[in-house]
Amino acid sequence: MRFAALKSGIGANVLRLALAMGLVGSLASARAETITVGGTGSATPLIEQFARAYQSLKPEVSVKVVDPPMGSNGSIRAVLAGAIDLAMPGKPLAEAEKAQGGQDWDLGRTPFLVVTSKQPQPPGFTFEQLAAIYGGKVTAWADGSPIRLVLRSPTESDTLILCQMSPAMGQAVETALARPGLPVAANDLENVDLLEKTPGSLGTTNLGLLQSRGGQLQALPLNGVAPTLAALSRGTYPHSKSLYLARGPKLSPAAQGFLEFALSAAGQEMLNRAGYLPAARQP
Repeated sequence: MRFAALKSGIGANVLRLALAMGLVGSLASARAETITVGGTGSATPLIEQFARAYQSLKPEVSVKVVDPPMGSNGSIRAVLAGAIDLAMPGKPLAEAEKAQGGQDWDLGRTPFLVVTSKQPQPPGFTFEQLAAIYGGKVTAWADGSPIRLVLRSPTESDTLILCQMSPAMGQAVETALARPGLPVAANDLENVDLLEKTPGSLGTTNLGLLQSRGGQLQALPLNGVAPTLAALSRGTYPHSKSLYLARGPKLSPAAQGFLEFALSAAGQEMLNRAGYLPAARQP
């Protein structure tokens, strides 16, 4: 009887311990929260930097970065539908999207770049010279090696910025897109990969992506002006791409914390280090 009672007591203790461990595990799971952030491909390395920084401040929160990138339109649709918690698109929300409960914040601007893998670095181009290259009138570098264009689709912001540089550039880009055999990158990250892997390449990207991601691409001056943050701030280099932070109708406390961190002074400092000119914030 004493043995049975002892055995029964041990079993009860084990049961209580198991239940306690299960309860602790459940509480830990409840405390651990995952938020998901997606956005334009050029912002992916920056989102990853924000994720690591926020997780170091809030170890109980896990930040998942959507990969492959969703793009600006895809991330906006996803955040409005509640499929992701926050989006970093390259454009602001439309009024119809705000009417669905969306809200956005301007994070900053980064210089739009014309880049090459060519070594040594060429001196840069005027708009007229760039139009001659995209239009197919100039097909070789100064040393005679071929210029290999890497294009984006007609609706991509990189293509639209190129077309807006001058009337001649608009026509030249249309000509390039109509030429057979030229590679057209599907997203920002694939674009940079193609430019890096292609000898004598010429294409477009932005400073934020280059600084966040690293690599060997060379940014070329346009009309004699180097594409730096200082030149963008002064207005002497006017070509830039913007980045936004957007939320949907519902936001968890953890996602709210990430949003506040991205908009904070620490977040602005991270943006600046990553090649962005942070948007002015009200005190």
